[in-house]
Amino acid sequence: MKFSFKYLVVILIALSFGIASCNDDCDDPTNSECKNYDPCFGRKSINTSFKVRPGDRGFQPPEEWCDLISCDTFNASSLRFDIPEGNPENSSYEWQIGSETDTRVSRGFEVDFSDYLRDNGWEQWVAVTLTVRTPMNDCLESDDETVKTVTRDLFFTEKQLSIFGLGENLASYKGYFTNNPSEEVTIQFIDLQEGSFRGMAAPVFLTVGLPNIDTLLFPRTCPREWCYNFLHTKRVIFTPNICQSELSDYLSEEEWI
Repeated sequence: MKFSFKYLVVILIALSFGIASCNDDCDDPTNSECKNYDPCFGRKSINTSFKVRPGDRGFQPPEEWCDLISCDTFNASSLRFDIPEGNPENSSYEWQIGSETDTRVSRGFEVDFSDYLRDNGWEQWVAVTLTVRTPMNDCLESDDETVKTVTRDLFFTEKQLSIFGLGENLASYKGYFTNNPSEEVTIQFIDLQEGSFRGMAAPVFLTVGLPNIDTLLFPRTCPREWCYNFLHTKRVIFTPNICQSELSDYLSEEEWI
């Protein structure tokens, strides 16, 4: 029997691809080339955590918009709603917004609460209920996942949610922490421009009156990440090594975060 060199080369190449596709060191259930690959990873239950943020009021947001901090308190009258991530494409969504007569079935939409807030006033809650219906598939763990409902109470307030205004050196809030409503506390936000605090030379920002930390401080030179568009803004303060080393004597990593 004749066996040409050309066929031998083809067989060796095929074997090399087979060996490469089976990686013993691979440990990723989302990677089909790994031994522990699980096609149902992250798909065994339905996600009901819908997204809500201040609306754009008709303006077009950037194509790559940032992930805003998750919050159910707004001082904006227009809100943008979007479906939860990671659910099957054939899932359907039904929204009940407050006391609206008709439910909504869109995957994303904006609601203007201006008339409602004008007639009923601010400083109040509005219940939003989302029902997700999904046909049974091989990944879902139980029939309970085919219909899931979640309700979140959104709070509308006219009070300013930001702390520092232009030219302010000191702002203070008096109130209480939700885990201890009977005890009144005062929180102060101080922009220290001269001198020093605990050995750290100004300029620094101080937050005084937190429940688990007597004073939170960070250098004003630490980098900050801004994300804003029209009515909504996100600010993240992060600490590279130089900033974290300056704070290491005062705060643990968990406290700083």
